[in-house]
Amino acid sequence: MTQTMYQPEERERIRRKLNEQAIDAALKSHWEDAVELNQRLLSLIPQDLSTLNRLGKALSELGRYAEARKAYGEALELDP
Repeated sequence: MTQTMYQPEERERIRRKLNEQAIDAALKSHWEDAVELNQRLLSLIPQDLSTLNRLGKALSELGRYAEARKAYGEALELDP
């Protein structure tokens, strides 16, 4: 997968928008949307602790426990 190069201001704007959408999806229990949005965020900022935690939560809510464990494990590696 190729990464699109963004100017820093554009990248931050996209990050903020996706972050808000991911949080909103989780608050509404739209877990599939939350997974997709958090995965998009991780493609933009691969080692974001909050995003990994939100992804783990969304995946666990969907019963995708192995994937949730992986996301939580990555978060723990970043901040034990």
